[in-house]
Order: sequence, then structure tokens, then C-alpha cells
Amino acid sequence: MIRSIPQLESLRDEWDALAAARRSPLLEHDWFLSCAEAFHGDGDLRIVTARDHGRLVGVAPLVLDTERPGRRLTLLGATRLYEPCDWLHETPAAAAELADRALAIGSPLVLQRVPEGSATVDALCGRRSRRALTVVRDTAPALGVRTEGAWRTYLGTLSSQITSNLRRVRRKAEAALGPMTVERVHPAPADVDPLLEAFIAIEGSGWKGRRGSNLGSRADLREFFRRYARRAAGRGRLQMARLRFGSQLAAAELSVAAYGRMWQLKIGYHEAVGAYYPGLHLTAASIEEAFERGLEAYEFLGSAAPWEERWNPEVRRFHTLIAYPMTAAGLAGAGRDLVGSLLRRMPSRTSAS
Repeated sequence: MIRSIPQLESLRDEWDALAAARRSPLLEHDWFLSCAEAFHGDGDLRIVTARDHGRLVGVAPLVLDTERPGRRLTLLGATRLYEPCDWLHETPAAAAELADRALAIGSPLVLQRVPEGSATVDALCGRRSRRALTVVRDTAPALGVRTEGAWRTYLGTLSSQITSNLRRVRRKAEAALGPMTVERVHPAPADVDPLLEAFIAIEGSGWKGRRGSNLGSRADLREFFRRYARRAAGRGRLQMARLRFGSQLAAAELSVAAYGRMWQLKIGYHEAVGAYYPGLHLTAASIEEAFERGLEAYEFLGSAAPWEERWNPEVRRFHTLIAYPMTAAGLAGAGRDLVGSLLRRMPSRTSAS
């Protein structure tokens, strides 16, 4: 079991060799190391590994969740980022080995947004009667746009409501502010911080800033994205796209290109020009770029949002797995969750004096 950040750092090459088969930057070492550094201390890590004759064949990136009553193990970074996540395993046998070792810790496991069809689901459910009670629930999907083929052919699949509206709104914006331009920057690690601060200023100008969900209001999220963006820049993957109307910076997007796909990490727009839909214009430009580069897909990440459905996307489905080991801690966790579920379902009552 990996219990410290230095131990986690030492696994980089082996981890990424294992992650390459899954073709997602969200399962690579850079992502989880950035999560560990930004969200947790050494004492929280419970990263379970499996080896075959000394070769790493499985990793369960777990961490103690200290934000709720009782001891729970969750996926590293999942409760803060709520992005798709999973264990890494070379074979179903490796997934089963990880399940045995994770359940042996004795605490309930809460695994959010595990991809549908993952061997992790089978590994935990296969031990339901003998080692644990496992609950599998559908959870928020994510969306992605298939970008193989021609951009113009894809445009023909979209509703005329969005294509004609964007053209109309663009004409209004350009008449009022100046031509729309999109600039793409692939920064070096040393250039990440000022670009990230510029993005934070744009994102914080609107409803995210007022609600406190922007990076500027969350020091832990800001630290994660700073660390991860530097690492992605070091691998030549990071892109900052900026959209302007004339001289007005209207929207910005952080993304990484990896495994033949574009992954949207963050997008924000300046509220002062929100009436011109700068975020939608920038999304359209980024999807078009994915087509032009011959990429497989443009991945929105996060939870599926209504505005993303306008782009005729595919659905990525996920499960939440909750496993209660047959231990004192596991049964106590099951009891707490059952009581909490019953209380949430009870109708609220008020009394008048």
C-alpha cells in the first residue's frame, strides 16, 4: 500500500505504462499526483497496488475521506473534482486482487463515476456475498462529440437553431465590438501561472464567481489545476484557447490533447459580453479544431449539462459503487447510510404553536 506522496512519485513510469491502455489522461500519474498534492496529506493516502513477479499490474488510487462521519475510502480526487475515475488493472485477475486488498482494509468503499463496463464493477460485485455488500448505482454521465470525418458534415447534423443563432449573434457582437478571433496557446510550464490567473479572472466574472464555485474561490481546486497544468504543459499537451471580440477578451478554455482526443478541463466567459454567447462560440471553434486535427473526439468532462447536448454528443455512462465489507467499520457504514437514506425520504413536517 502506498501511504506517502514520495512513494506515489516513485511509481510514475510503471503507473503510466499501465494507464496507457485506458487512453485517458484522467487515469495517468500526473492527474493523481496533482490530486494528492492539492487535496490530501500523506496520512490520507491508501493507494493499493498489485504486482505479478514484481511488475505492476494493478492500482487502486484510494484515499481516506475525512469530510463525512466514519472512515470511508474514496477514489483519489473524486470527491473534489467529480470527474470520471477508476482503478487501473491489466487483467480481470488484477482487478480481483485489488478488490481483495481494498476490502481487507475494512472501511466502506465509495467509488464515484466508474465507467460502465469496467472490470472494477465485476471485481467488487463478484465478492458481494463472501466479502462485502456492494451497491451499484447509475450516476451522472458525461458527453463527448465524435470528431472523425468532415467538420461541414458534422455541422449538418446540428440543429439549425444553434448554427443560425450563433451566426446571427456573432454578427451582432462583431458590429458592436469588433471581429471575433480565436487564439490558441501551448504554454511552457513556466508560462502556465499567468495564463491560469487570466482564466480565473474570466471565470470569476459571472455566476460561478457569485456562487463561489470558480477557481478563484477554491484554493484547493486552484492549486490542483496549477500543478496539473504545469505537468500537462511539460508534456506538450496543454492548450489555452482565448476568444476575443475586437480587443475584448470574451472567453477562455483550458484543455489537453491526449490519446487522439481533446479533453476540456475548464471553460469560462466574461459576463460583460455574455449576451453574445462567447462560451458557445469558443466551444464550436474547439470542436472544429478537433475535426481539423483528425482527432477521434472532443470530451466535455464533468457531468452532462444541457448546453452540451446542443452539439449532438455521445453519452459516456458511469456507476457509483459502494462496497461495505463484512467488518465492524463496514457494517457501521452501511447502517449510517441506511438511516441517512430513510431520513432523506421522510416528509418534512412543521408544527404551529
